[in-house]
Amino acid sequence: MKQFLLGFDIGTTNSKGLVVDTDLGVVATASIPHGVSTPNPGWAEHDAAEVWWGEFVTIVREMLSEPGLAPDRIVGIGISGLAPCVLPLDAAGDPLRPGILYGVDTRSGAEVDHLTDRIGEDRLTRVCGNGLSFQSAGAKLLWYKRNEPDRYARTKVVVDAVGYVVSQLTGEYVMDNAVASFYDPLYDLSDLEWSREMIDAADLDPGLMPETKWSSEVAGKVTTEAAAATGISAGTPVVTGAVDAIAALLSVGGVDHGDTVVMYGTTGVIYTTVSGPHPVSDLWSTPHCIEEMYAVGGGMATSGAITEWFVTQFADDSGDGAGDSDPYDRLTNAAAGVDPGSDGLMVLPYFSGSRTPLNDERARGAIAGLTLSHTKAHVYRAILEGVGYGFRHNLEAMKAAGVPIGRTFAVGGGARSGLWRQIVSDITGAEQAYVSDSLGAPLGSAYLAGIGTGIFDGVDRIRASATVSTTTPDPDRVATYEEYYDVYRELYPSMREEIHRLSELGDG
Repeated sequence: MKQFLLGFDIGTTNSKGLVVDTDLGVVATASIPHGVSTPNPGWAEHDAAEVWWGEFVTIVREMLSEPGLAPDRIVGIGISGLAPCVLPLDAAGDPLRPGILYGVDTRSGAEVDHLTDRIGEDRLTRVCGNGLSFQSAGAKLLWYKRNEPDRYARTKVVVDAVGYVVSQLTGEYVMDNAVASFYDPLYDLSDLEWSREMIDAADLDPGLMPETKWSSEVAGKVTTEAAAATGISAGTPVVTGAVDAIAALLSVGGVDHGDTVVMYGTTGVIYTTVSGPHPVSDLWSTPHCIEEMYAVGGGMATSGAITEWFVTQFADDSGDGAGDSDPYDRLTNAAAGVDPGSDGLMVLPYFSGSRTPLNDERARGAIAGLTLSHTKAHVYRAILEGVGYGFRHNLEAMKAAGVPIGRTFAVGGGARSGLWRQIVSDITGAEQAYVSDSLGAPLGSAYLAGIGTGIFDGVDRIRASATVSTTTPDPDRVATYEEYYDVYRELYPSMREEIHRLSELGDG
């Protein structure tokens, strides 16, 4: 009888699940869209009970309704998700507030400045592998203590999105090493453990931090209560889980030194696998989901979110590729007919601040070079190009820091667009391997469950399952984009002060 592995991923705007057999054949899939709550300027939150756990239950029950998929034949569960998130739990394991999301939430600027001044940038980089930014979950935890002291006093443990689902399934509180490393300045990247020195410097309670493990280590087993809620058999092993982008890198077999993933998601993320700790002040240095491996990454607060914004606000049913029913298809077809550089139009993709390498929460998006001759197709293509320039900026920062960039894989929903992949390859000059049938992070999570339960002893099986096509840069377009990229790099610094003032006026 076949055995199955269950993978689940919590994204910014949707949750996805799959069940595969041990040959990685897909047996069932399901997904649910969700939104992001923004109750105050700079805040981004999820209702953890409703979104993270509630959607897990709904998706699992839908998949278990697949004929022939008996719960007792699921032999391992892996979960990945958006990271780092901050969710305080009380003594009963219930959330005390909505989960605070990763770098799209920029509320902790004062705490970042305070901790940087108190600890020092050099010490932060040596211990944590990174400087502090609004991506740093430790600074957000300090914000929580300062601004919600009554809730802080009732907090038993702090978990991330993956850790919350794992706790609901098993009753255990764990965090994988990669997510823990995002809890800057609380985690020592070299020692792979919480730093009591840094926790004391942040004036936080060390007892709030959960046990850390590698992603594939078994965290616990499904409890009787969780079995009743989900339909999964009690006693099923659950592994610790992983950051979504790193699980996506695993899903295409990219775990050798230098393997790089470009993730075209709601946010844009790049990760490169490295063989040891590689501290970089303005990027992210983390452990990998594979034991004893590490990763260096960076990302943009918005990428696919900008295309969604544009389609939602400005696309309609007229023009833009008559005959296509999907607005994304219409705009993509129209944008394909626009020359590289969008006839002098440029979009700065900082629609929710800028993560790496600028790390500027007050950055804002801009559309520059508009004329009366520009169309929706021009603007849409300029959005795709703006994200491409942002990817290149991060890749250049990684190379400047000595990070090896080897095989590059395109993953995520936006990577399905051949036009977008081609634009990014032309802007960066990098070939991109694309696995057209990859299910990304949920597949990587399921594979981690297979490693943790001893079904797989390496990554050979997942590599063999991938069918790869290659997007190759066009030399003529590369030369064109070189000039535009120069403008991109100069444009934001030239208007930073005015952009910051606009962000203050808008927030006020």
